This record gives sequence, C-alpha cells and structure tokens, in this order.
Amino acid sequence: MNENHVESPYENKIITIPNILSLFRIFLLPAFVLLYLHADTTWELLRAAIILAISALTDLFDGKIARKYNMISRLGKVLDPIADKLTHITIAFCLCWRIPPMLYILILLIIKELSMMGMALYGTFRKNKKIWDSAQWYGKVSTTIVFVILIVLVLFPHLPSAVVNVLIIIAALGLTGSLLMYIRMFWQLNSKHYAEKAPEKELQK
Repeated sequence: MNENHVESPYENKIITIPNILSLFRIFLLPAFVLLYLHADTTWELLRAAIILAISALTDLFDGKIARKYNMISRLGKVLDPIADKLTHITIAFCLCWRIPPMLYILILLIIKELSMMGMALYGTFRKNKKIWDSAQWYGKVSTTIVFVILIVLVLFPHLPSAVVNVLIIIAALGLTGSLLMYIRMFWQLNSKHYAEKAPEKELQK
C-alpha cells in the first residue's frame, strides 16, 4: 500500500452517493432484461439501449464523485465492480437469445470473473500472499471494449453475421488477454523468484 494514502472519511460508510449510484445500476438490470427480451421493434430495442446508456452514465458519475469528494468506501470498492460484472454478464446473457455465438462471450465472462474471484480469495486468506489493490489498465481497456461491443450489438441487432463474428472475436480476445495479464501479475506477485528480485514497493503498488 502507498504510505501516503489518506483514508477517506467515508471509508466505513454504507450510504454514500457513489454506493447509491452503484445500487441503482444493479436495479436497472431487471428493467433492461424485460425490455430487451420483449423487444420486437427498433423503438423497443432503443428503450433497452437507453437503460444501458443511463447505467453507463451512472457508472461514470459514481467514479467521478467518489474521487472528487473522496467518498471512497470499503463497500464501494466491492459494490462498483460487482455492478460492472453483473451488467456485462446480464447483457451477454440477453444477447445469447438473439445472437447464439454470444454464448462464448458469456462463458468467457464467467470464467474470467470466477478466476479473478479465486485469485482475490487466495490472496486474501493465504498468509503473505499478495493481490493487486486496484484495476489495472489492461482490465479497464478490456472492460471498455467489451461494453462498447455489447451496446453496439444491442442497438444494431441486424448487423451482417460477418460483422457480428468480428465483434465477438474482438471481445473474446480482449477478455482472454486481460485475464492472462492478471494471471501473470498474480503469479509475479506471489512468485518467490520475483519477490527476491522486486523491491517491496513495486510488489505493493
């Protein structure tokens, strides 16, 4: 951990604006599922996409508010990524009904999240084991790419199959690449050889 880190006054708070926004994003998911699975017209699909746009804006604002006003809480550190993961998995699940190959993305998402959870639990409960304490840049890039592709597939359900397949491949590569990078970092942080060569400060950043 960074020694200069200043603890947020909201560290142990449950009810904060960012937490409320994260919960709101989770509560939007049933509305999206209902609208998307029953959509037969372009307007109905657009309504489902508007729900996703609201979710994306909420995600943007809750992060900005948390950083600007130092409203960073322990619950928020867990709730925000959970809202992200649930949103992606829910969208991928719904898309499987109209685009069967999306099943591969859904499976990859589940594998990635279970793997990340497993590494986090291992680092938490095993003595002297380390885990990253924030999302890495490649994770953020992968998340952004996948989310944009999911929204495109929701908005444009009649894209040519060749285009859909290319988008699915890009999403799959992003998810796989991100997971492999996290596994590599996890191995390095807990590798005896790496620990002997890397300074403690580098291991904890």
